[in-house]
Amino acid sequence: MAVGKYGKGIEKAINVLIKFGNTFGAEKLIKITSAHAMPKEPPELLLEFSEGLIGVPVLTTLHPLMSVFSPDKYKEMGIKNDFAQEELPICKKRAEMHQKLGFNRTYSCLPFLAGNIPRPGESISWIGSCAQIFANSYLGARTNRDGTIINLCSAITGRTPYCGLHLDENRYAKLLVKFDGIDFDNVTDSDIGAIGYYIGAIAMNRNVVFDGIPRDYGIDKLKYLMAPLSTSGSVSICHVVGITPEAPDLQTALGGKKPEEVVTVGPREMLATKQEFMGTFKNKVDLVIIGCPHTTIEEIKGIAWLLNGKRIGKNQRLWIGTGEQNYQLAKIMGYANIIEKAGGVISSTCMATIPDSPLPEDVRVIKTNSYKAAHYIESFQKGKVSVIIDDLANCIKSAITGDVEVI
Repeated sequence: MAVGKYGKGIEKAINVLIKFGNTFGAEKLIKITSAHAMPKEPPELLLEFSEGLIGVPVLTTLHPLMSVFSPDKYKEMGIKNDFAQEELPICKKRAEMHQKLGFNRTYSCLPFLAGNIPRPGESISWIGSCAQIFANSYLGARTNRDGTIINLCSAITGRTPYCGLHLDENRYAKLLVKFDGIDFDNVTDSDIGAIGYYIGAIAMNRNVVFDGIPRDYGIDKLKYLMAPLSTSGSVSICHVVGITPEAPDLQTALGGKKPEEVVTVGPREMLATKQEFMGTFKNKVDLVIIGCPHTTIEEIKGIAWLLNGKRIGKNQRLWIGTGEQNYQLAKIMGYANIIEKAGGVISSTCMATIPDSPLPEDVRVIKTNSYKAAHYIESFQKGKVSVIIDDLANCIKSAITGDVEVI
């Protein structure tokens, strides 16, 4: 590959990986079993790295479209036409190239919901901090926090540098999280998200282990715990004892060593974190955002139940993010019809609005159940909007009534 035997594109891509690997002390490149790529690279760059390439060598799915821009639904979402006209030809050109190269146009931040399911111990290269931490922590696969270019080169070559979280010794937990007074049978999505956001800020880039979370917790709850860890901090793997494949017990997760730090989380820490996004607001809620990370079919069913027979407020908007595959299933099940009839919009875009955040001009107050979305929206909007954290049921209530009330 490095000497051009398989084409100029692969030659360029593999040499980027070699230089990157050398920088981080990797002794070799290793094969990956799948990739998950960002559909935001300039088409010219994609063309350069894919020159001579017939198709990607491994299963490769695509992250949601960025800037919360949907070529199909931007009008319903209230995205400005001038922004859309700039993005549409680029999106079309990029999509055609991805399809020709065999990238699966899933446009979801949860690729395992669209068939990209690596096995424990397999090395992969996934983009997206939520996908990365979930792959490491729930599926037991191995991926570093690869950036867009490194990830693209890995998808094109089927290789990645053997360093970081691909090595056993770099995967053990350093920070131990215990709980005191948390009723896990009754916590809401925003409650468990508060725990993740609180711990992420303490852990920074250290590996975390949670001891005390029920072993029957599934994807719908764990994603709200894991996603904020890589937002307030830069955690790439968290062990949940009894759930993470590498953490059947606490000592295994710690690698037989003592933790560097032990943090206890109770109702006080959880409430204090929620209050970071609970200011005093005089205005009505203008926009409700659900789906960061993307909603599962069970969450969509719950939203449909909450909206059945109701209507989104005249001056309110509801955006729900999910992959196209889930959307099609939601249509089959009748959930999408209920939501859309009520005035909600279901889109396979990134609900964190990264990076351009072209929110409708009439939006001043946003409510969401996602700490990841809240964090990025506040950062990118620089005070133009206020963001409130609340649980799913109350978010939908605010989409209907516009009321700011937080429970």
